[in-house]
Amino acid sequence: MPFSKGRMAQALVLAGAEPERAYQLALRIQWEVSRIAEDEIPIEQLHGVVEEVLAEEEGPQIVSRYHGWHEVLRLDRPLIILLGGATGTGKSTLASEIAYRLGISRITSTDAVRQVMRAFFAAELMPELHFSSFEAAQGLKVPMPDPDSEDRALYGFLQQAGQVAVGANAIVERAVIEGLSTVVEGVHLVPGLVSAHQHAGAVVVQAMLAITDEETHQGHFFFRDMTSGGVRSMDRYLRSFGEIRRIQDYLVGRAEKESWPVIEAGEPDQALIAVMDLILERATARQSAVP
Repeated sequence: MPFSKGRMAQALVLAGAEPERAYQLALRIQWEVSRIAEDEIPIEQLHGVVEEVLAEEEGPQIVSRYHGWHEVLRLDRPLIILLGGATGTGKSTLASEIAYRLGISRITSTDAVRQVMRAFFAAELMPELHFSSFEAAQGLKVPMPDPDSEDRALYGFLQQAGQVAVGANAIVERAVIEGLSTVVEGVHLVPGLVSAHQHAGAVVVQAMLAITDEETHQGHFFFRDMTSGGVRSMDRYLRSFGEIRRIQDYLVGRAEKESWPVIEAGEPDQALIAVMDLILERATARQSAVP
């Protein structure tokens, strides 16, 4: 294939370089490649040139990361990435960025699964499905023994999550069968209800996003309101902010119990780095452990 500065820069961003710096390094690599007398070189020779440039310009850490990602992208098993988290923790944005960096074309949201299920199951049959995750208690028909509103909100969410988990698990199984890398994100990815660790035919990475600071969490709803032009009004989310935080506390607790890493998502850029590092760690470890 022709040498591409753009593709090279993207690979260097994956290894941890800032986009502008990655492009500068790609130009340097292009110059080094142009000095080679042959019109064509093997791909492994190109990687050798890249590692030499990175070692000289950036140091051993980025060389190690570049080499690691090179191995990950050559895996003969699909990557299955599960990103859970309460409403407003930046799951969909992070999932899109990860998919772009890894060249994964399949992204699925559990909200989309719920929407499909709504079309098949009437509100009279599964009322919880027809409400948002933090409002699912409104669909409960059976009174709770404990009238506490927070417990009721959590119970409604768990009823909904259990229903959506059936579809989410089917998506994971389908991805493994087809051998297609997939990112699945959503509030319904409750550890224990949705899991893919038993699939030996895939490299599975599971993570729970959480925002510790309440004001930072509320700020995400303000940003969502602005970027959607008011379609996703922050007022609705702030009215139910207590329920959303209650669901987050539950999800974090479940993640810790089921050994899902909990990623602080207050700073999206740092969350992206943390998840990418987790993917690199899990993928390379799994590769060496499985024949």
